[in-house]
Amino acid sequence: SLPFLFSEVQDAGTRSRPHSNSSTSLFSADLPINHPLKSLLDTSIESILQAVSPRTLQTYYTAWKSFKSFHLSHNLSFPEFSLLTVTSFISHLHSIKGLQAGSIKSYLSGIQFFHKLIHGKPTPAINNSQTSLLVKGIQRSCPTRPDTRQPITIDILTRCISSLRLGYHSINTAYTLEAMFILAFFGFLRCSELTITSLFDPNIHPSISDLQIVDNETISFFIKQSKTDRDKRGHFVYIFNLQTPIQPYHALFNYLQYKLSSSKSPLDPLFTNDSNHPATRFWFQKHLKAVLIKSGVSAEHFSSDSFRIGAATTAAQKGLSQQQIKTLGRWSSNAFKTYIRSSRFFIRNAHQALTN
Repeated sequence: SLPFLFSEVQDAGTRSRPHSNSSTSLFSADLPINHPLKSLLDTSIESILQAVSPRTLQTYYTAWKSFKSFHLSHNLSFPEFSLLTVTSFISHLHSIKGLQAGSIKSYLSGIQFFHKLIHGKPTPAINNSQTSLLVKGIQRSCPTRPDTRQPITIDILTRCISSLRLGYHSINTAYTLEAMFILAFFGFLRCSELTITSLFDPNIHPSISDLQIVDNETISFFIKQSKTDRDKRGHFVYIFNLQTPIQPYHALFNYLQYKLSSSKSPLDPLFTNDSNHPATRFWFQKHLKAVLIKSGVSAEHFSSDSFRIGAATTAAQKGLSQQQIKTLGRWSSNAFKTYIRSSRFFIRNAHQALTN
């Protein structure tokens, strides 16, 4: 998608007023093929587009297409970055498209990203105080609804693992889900760190080689890249030999032996369905709900993020510090606080403590 984005930015730069030039934007530098810096320019542009993750880039492009469509429907010359146009676009997103403040902020980030590519600097309209007040006003008039997603606690996880071990769907699906559930909970994993939403790439997605036996007490799982890992350094998650009914270490040890015996290469996908295709987000969520129901749990308010929510909630209830929870969940901000739920049982214990 990088060449397509490049042409999109070049086209917008040509249309935009005032005209951008190569001194402010590399995307405006139209060098002949035999220019001595042509290949280095192309390399620079490719690296610039890789400054954000593919998923974020897709989100930004969605925002840009919506911005372009807005111009077309209002007979505006595209792209127009005036304060009037930007604030009108914001009101359009809210009143016509029904977007909430959080989504609008994401769209503005996308518009800002494209403006930087075209002009080499941010647009003052998005940084304007009135723009900020407009978004804040929308947020106050339509407060974000409470997050109703429920945590998968250690009790629910144990029930789900028990259901899988009693027999579910097929041996491969049961083994795969068991490993994914254990890693998702004890590793505080995001769904994107376990599943794919695009073509499988062993340089990005979980491969068999990413699951390693460290010793008879520890198994490591290497996350090649994630939402907050902007530099793509990767991160190790460790699963220990805990004496619990789940026995996470032994479950992952057995799963790794199963995958090594049935696969041709350590670069093959770590998690696969019965057709040997990499596990997708849809596949994982569909089976999660089915396993919850089989375990006697209403699946209505559970999602793939429920493991991460459950891990954060459990850690908080066990008295781990905020810094420890941030480290375990690889949060770069205080967003982890929105993942912590307070059950009636936990609140009751807190009230009991107040009376002692």
